Amino acid sequence: MTDDTMCMHYVRDRLNGIVTESDLLRFIDEIDHNIRTNEDWRQANPPTLPEQVSVDPDDFDVHTAIDNIKRDYVERALTRSKNVSEAAKLLGLRNYQTLQNWMDKLGIDHG
Repeated sequence: MTDDTMCMHYVRDRLNGIVTESDLLRFIDEIDHNIRTNEDWRQANPPTLPEQVSVDPDDFDVHTAIDNIKRDYVERALTRSKNVSEAAKLLGLRNYQTLQNWMDKLGIDHG
């Protein structure tokens, strides 16, 4: 059973158990809480693959896909770091020059 199907069964069962207006209001509060929790989790845990990666089954351009993933990781590391050297350490690189070479290749500003 898929998550969506399980969710629909849960909602149906909960709706069948609603007898009073207060039951309905509690269920609405529960749904609102679950939506907020889900949105907070999604914001804190972005997808592993950057949006630039194609999911087209006929796209086999692995070099572009790897560059897009690398660009995403580099940009996130630079955002979280004070400088290129710190970002290189965050990415597990041995020295900042490797990261600078990647940035040049990927067209990412050193600034």
